[in-house]
Amino acid sequence: MKRQEKKLMLTSTVSPANDRHRVSESDIDRYFPHKLSTQIERSYYARVNEQARLDVLAYNDEFLSAPMNHVALFSDHGVVHVRDVASNILNVLRTINGVLIPQRDEPDMIFMQGYGVLLAYNHDIGMIDFSAFGRAMHPEFAAQAVFAPTYDPILQAIWEENWGNLAWRLINLSSNGVLGTDPRRVLRELLSVSIGHSKSKVPIDVLNDPARLRQVIQRSVRTDLRLLYHQQQVAKAEIALRHAQQTEAAQSKLAHAKAELDAIKTSGHPQENEDVLAFYDDFEADSFIWLTAEHPALRRLAADVVDTVRALRVADALRQRGTTLKTSGGYPIFIDQNSANAVIALQKGSGEVLLLESDNPLSIGEANMASSELTPQGDLRLSFHRGAYASESATRRAAYACAQVVEDIQRDTLESFVRAEENPDIKRSSEIRILIEETDDNLAFADLILSMLQTINPDSVRRTTIVPSLKLVSDAERWRYLEAQQVTLTLEQRQTVLERMQAAGHKIERINPTAAFADVRETELKAGEILIEAGAPPGFVYVPMGAGLLSHPEGGYTAQSVPPWIPLGNTRVIRGNIQEATIIAERDIRLLMLPKEIYLKHWHDTYTTAEFSAAISHLYAEEAEQTMAYVISILKQIAMLDSQLTSSEVSFIQKFITSLGQSIDDEHLQQQLLTGAKPNLVHLRHQAIEYLNLQPPFLQVARLRDLATLLVETDGDVAQEEQLFVGELNGLLGAYLDEKAETIYEVYIVPQSTQQDAALTALLPAAERQERSYGSAYPCGIFYSLDYAEMIRERYRQMGFYAVVEKLDQSEVVPTK
Repeated sequence: MKRQEKKLMLTSTVSPANDRHRVSESDIDRYFPHKLSTQIERSYYARVNEQARLDVLAYNDEFLSAPMNHVALFSDHGVVHVRDVASNILNVLRTINGVLIPQRDEPDMIFMQGYGVLLAYNHDIGMIDFSAFGRAMHPEFAAQAVFAPTYDPILQAIWEENWGNLAWRLINLSSNGVLGTDPRRVLRELLSVSIGHSKSKVPIDVLNDPARLRQVIQRSVRTDLRLLYHQQQVAKAEIALRHAQQTEAAQSKLAHAKAELDAIKTSGHPQENEDVLAFYDDFEADSFIWLTAEHPALRRLAADVVDTVRALRVADALRQRGTTLKTSGGYPIFIDQNSANAVIALQKGSGEVLLLESDNPLSIGEANMASSELTPQGDLRLSFHRGAYASESATRRAAYACAQVVEDIQRDTLESFVRAEENPDIKRSSEIRILIEETDDNLAFADLILSMLQTINPDSVRRTTIVPSLKLVSDAERWRYLEAQQVTLTLEQRQTVLERMQAAGHKIERINPTAAFADVRETELKAGEILIEAGAPPGFVYVPMGAGLLSHPEGGYTAQSVPPWIPLGNTRVIRGNIQEATIIAERDIRLLMLPKEIYLKHWHDTYTTAEFSAAISHLYAEEAEQTMAYVISILKQIAMLDSQLTSSEVSFIQKFITSLGQSIDDEHLQQQLLTGAKPNLVHLRHQAIEYLNLQPPFLQVARLRDLATLLVETDGDVAQEEQLFVGELNGLLGAYLDEKAETIYEVYIVPQSTQQDAALTALLPAAERQERSYGSAYPCGIFYSLDYAEMIRERYRQMGFYAVVEKLDQSEVVPTK
């Protein structure tokens, strides 16, 4: 008879976490309540920790005979481990969605995240048995445990409170006549799929084949664990015999395994798991039918389950290591900088500490691991703490151990995304790159790891790239870099970038445009975002590709605008110290990100005294030429506002150019003044602002203001447009000269509908919506002339927007310069 369960009521749903990068343990509570996670931790994982204490191990003969081979000294499989994997799976699913697995919408992703956390909490509960049998069978133990009566309270709470949104989805499938079986029983089946975290029990070709996957899980949950263990030992011995060089020993091992299997079969020991069979009338026909069903909704469910298992494998492979690495007993594992061996600090309950040293490569490599993660681009990125050791032999030992860990992690991670059929919408597993960061104390260490990896697995080397270290940079800058896009500029475009930087003062003669752009990325900063925080460690050099940054130096110095194409953060990188100013974006801006190693190797160069003198002369000559081009353009457009160019206007402009120490013949000047389109008041004002952004000398600006007034009056007939613009120009130039304007105006647009609000957001992306006395409005410019402000207002009204002019208080106005 089928075992009956009480009917439960759906009471809540779960929302996804919104964190942009890593999640905290508290985020797990969104998918699995603290009371239940604590219950599982206490029932299973805390017992793992207790058994791994030295005070217990001291009486364990298996441990004392070979401590480093005992599970107690492996990386933690206790409470901290399960929390770490549960957090990891949320990060992994967010990262791979639409990149390494097909894109899921929000409801499906919420389901997969909730389901993933539940799988994470279930996957290692079998590690409470430290014996060889327990370690070997812990995946099957977890798969069977969810059918046992002891698990009923946990399953009931998951169902009643809809944790992970599992119950809701199963109820909908059942209500629509799709599921065809008890949804609460399917919940147990879903949790039993945690067996899939084991790559040996569920190889990737099985995970990719629904029919075979169903068979493997059915056998794993139905068969008694002891019987299943001996069946697997026979299968291993048969495989070993086929590959063994010492055939006699392999035959003996196989014979022994078969004898043990026969013994358990004839001993009267149960052959099947009665806890599982109690739920089914016909186990083979009725169990896990959703895995192979043809209905689209069930195929989608099966696909979500399988892709969540992929994420579980990766989350487990990317568990914490390095300085946070501890054994299940809570004993730290670290690397000795002299010998490059792993050291475990075991402590008695009474306080004595014993340092146990091991040359086990996996222990060494894991102890040196600084980080392991999937990047937003779907690549595997790994970093190590130390690359410098006391001797060459120790350095090579450490490099080999790190290569072993790289191979171990990449195999578990990259293989998880192998598919029976490739999906063109996602990255293929063969395209996933392995990125090994350089170590800051020995830039040759990553190359040494790569050479060691060549001896372990040449195929891994072919997809491996050495990249700059991100270990000692701020978290915000690190994630900005990882999320940024690799620069894909042509050689000609790279040369243009370098020429613009040269125009801004950077020495480029020895920069190789190919090598210099390796690992350089392009990022975007939104208005109001901080680019670099004062006190941040040296990490990246930024090259702004436009104006819009403001530097706030430490020490009470005045904030300054940052011109484009000038490297930022290079002083901290050059001197190897913290950032001395906070850089904030005043508007949206794009920048190049140069890792410190790339900048120091390929971009950093200084001027000799002779080069400096020549560069200064060149820069100032270029600046004067650029300034003069703006001056001529502004004066030309003012003169042509009335569509006429008189000889007296040409003469005025010529005298002004001469007064600035420049020269141009009358014919060439007249040709320049008559060339171009009809002047546009808005464009003309924008040019005046760009001219002031070059920070021209005050005397030049004052003379330009005087000349503009005289220019419109020289023909004795002041046109309306001339008067309109000169009034606005005088205000702009006066603000640059620190003169207080009598009155200043701002134009606001007041949206009259949600459609207009959306249109204004696109039209004025940098404008922040403000609450004014007449309602919500978008500011669209400060003006120094009422006539000009009203002209701008009318232009917006002609576009169908309601616009107003508002008089501003002087204290509200930010200076132009």
